[in-house]
Amino acid sequence: MQVRYEPAADRLLWQVRTAGGELFALWLTRRMLRQLWPHLQRLVTHASVLRLAPNATVLPEARDMLVQAARSRNLPNTDFATPFDAKATALPLGALPLLPVAIDLGPGADGMGLALAAREDDGRNIRLALSDDLATGLMRLLEQALVAADWGILSPNVEADAAPDAAGGASPVIWN
Repeated sequence: MQVRYEPAADRLLWQVRTAGGELFALWLTRRMLRQLWPHLQRLVTHASVLRLAPNATVLPEARDMLVQAARSRNLPNTDFATPFDAKATALPLGALPLLPVAIDLGPGADGMGLALAAREDDGRNIRLALSDDLATGLMRLLEQALVAADWGILSPNVEADAAPDAAGGASPVIWN
């Protein structure tokens, strides 16, 4: 998975490559992300909290700490160093990225992960079921791409946490 800011289009390009080599691409506009971001954060954080404490009742005093632990938890299958492989065996959505007019979000199976459906007016659409780790990784990739976009969607403390270090440069943000 890769999310990168495309300045010429002033959009984020989200690409997903399956294990079989199929490549799916979606444009995410500023307007779409402004509407989507709070809901995505809530769903992903809630699923991560459930994963950390599945049967616990969380006291209000501990909620912020648990949310932060869930958001910053280790993702064992991540590789941010390997460049994204955009070679495709097939382009099921066609050569042009999907430019959705609507994105539906919901919790994945058993409240874990994320269910996402994006559609265009012309009928092209995609449905994705992301595991908890993939959903958390997507949220982190989006945070980093939103810092690059400088759209003012993130809170200042998230922008500082997500900003690349001096060695990070302007390379694309990836999730494999």
